[in-house]
Amino acid sequence: MKNDNPRFEKAFFELKLMGDINPSAKKTYELLRKLNAETEDVETDLLISELHQIQYGSNTNSVFYFYFPIISFILFYKPTYEKEILAYLIAPNFANGTTKTKEMIQMIQHAMKYKLTENKHYLTAESQYWISNELSSMENEIEREILKCWKELDE
Repeated sequence: MKNDNPRFEKAFFELKLMGDINPSAKKTYELLRKLNAETEDVETDLLISELHQIQYGSNTNSVFYFYFPIISFILFYKPTYEKEILAYLIAPNFANGTTKTKEMIQMIQHAMKYKLTENKHYLTAESQYWISNELSSMENEIEREILKCWKELDE
């Protein structure tokens, strides 16, 4: 099933544009369009692999806001992939000084509200649902990512 939702198109407009110059961004966009709860693991693995290859380079805020819609959309459908991709949300915010788990959850939820006031199409309904209803139940996973960030800092 292909995602032909106009809200999807608007939420991932930047990723689609980036696909003109970055083949992995293009493939990520195409695979995201097909993502749903029934998507096979092999296709989800390919999506995650392409996502990792984008290597979006910018300041920490831009990196977070670029990956925010993508990661939250994937985790809505495929929560078991959090180990592979949750760092895209945690690491940039850790770098900006958010080092406590509950604070991280609140910051991400506030970021959603802020971005949606700027652009009501910034996140899909799936992403909004995941942030509002699932993120707060991931304290252990977020703590694990924060500890990874501390470890990398120490190395």
